[in-house]
Amino acid sequence: MHDPCEELLEAIWKADEAGDPTRTGVETRCDVQLREEDLEVLHRRGWIARAADRILLSYEGRNAAQSLVRRHRLAECLFATVLNLDAQTQEAIACQVEHSLLPELEEGICILLGHPTHCPHGKTIPAGRCCNAQRSLVSTVIVNLTKLAPGERGRITYIKPKDHARLHRLTAFGLTPGTVIELHQRSPAFCIRYEGTELAIDGDVAEDIFLARMEGP
Repeated sequence: MHDPCEELLEAIWKADEAGDPTRTGVETRCDVQLREEDLEVLHRRGWIARAADRILLSYEGRNAAQSLVRRHRLAECLFATVLNLDAQTQEAIACQVEHSLLPELEEGICILLGHPTHCPHGKTIPAGRCCNAQRSLVSTVIVNLTKLAPGERGRITYIKPKDHARLHRLTAFGLTPGTVIELHQRSPAFCIRYEGTELAIDGDVAEDIFLARMEGP
């Protein structure tokens, strides 16, 4: 497909994700002009269905859209955590990468980042085959807090909580993506320092916090 159709397919996914699969919902999430001829291309391919004002993805269309969204959000994670690019630059480059990233590179980035489940904006990253197989590298850039040694530092890339209540508690403590923390001790609890604060957390909570290791002052 040419790019306008891919942008439209991604917008339909996002509208469905937000529970608003109407034409207006799609149009407000589309980065290009919504044209009837592009909708017709997707319809002829069997990737969408029309029902009154709603635009719905077929099974094949959902798979194609999911792949686009996954590549875009993985790229955002890479640019935010490893390259530390600002949000505007992340979005601009991710929009280009989603159309050209090879499957092998997509999987490599996902493994390198430790199979993130959310992008820097808090949106869900669709799981890939490597996530389901839990493939990993010998050494990854992103690790959870339990992998740090006392004195090591890391920048929080994402939090993968076992329940939403825990996520809210960690956020209330100021533990959000971008925060730099230092592990002070591991036992009897994980004691961390960040932004003038000291906090002790249990091991199961530490496993939920993923960071990019940092070196130097």
